[in-house]
Amino acid sequence: MRHLRAALAVAVLAGGFSLLGFANPDCAYACSCIQPKPIAEYANEPDTVILAGTVTAMDPQARLGSFKVERWYKGTSENAEVIVRSGDGLDCGIPLSVGQHLVMVAYVEEQTLNPSICSPWGDLSLPEGQQLQADTVAAFGEGTAPGGAEAPGEDSAAFDVPGLLLVGGAVILGIIVIIAGASFVSARRGS
Repeated sequence: MRHLRAALAVAVLAGGFSLLGFANPDCAYACSCIQPKPIAEYANEPDTVILAGTVTAMDPQARLGSFKVERWYKGTSENAEVIVRSGDGLDCGIPLSVGQHLVMVAYVEEQTLNPSICSPWGDLSLPEGQQLQADTVAAFGEGTAPGGAEAPGEDSAAFDVPGLLLVGGAVILGIIVIIAGASFVSARRGS
């Protein structure tokens, strides 16, 4: 009887994870967008930030990483490190890797930066990225350092970045502990 319960628990977990796979199939992504607008036209875009910094960490499986902000041109945050989502181009996201030094427009969704190939972005090690930074400074000024005061009249898309990865991990760990505890209590009652 105890082996039957263990097998049933494994089957339920496997089934649950299989259903999660059906909820977000990997093969259905496609990106089609027009060429990005000039950087100055993003001044009044809601839920966007314009910033420069460096990718400091990246989990290729989760496509989430950390971005160390050097300058905020539009929007601000007290945090110098923010969560950033990577992509593969097919999903309109920018492929990010540790060490990339970028200037970009990113949409903020669920406390996460979402840069897109459909918005201006550039690698600052390349002439195109350096030109985009010059255009950004011309349109928005020198910007502010993380935690710095925002320029008067600037549209703020400020956000605080919670430990999203830590919270998600804690929730998953909590679910595993609850299932294991329930299985243990059930096995004790059966003995």
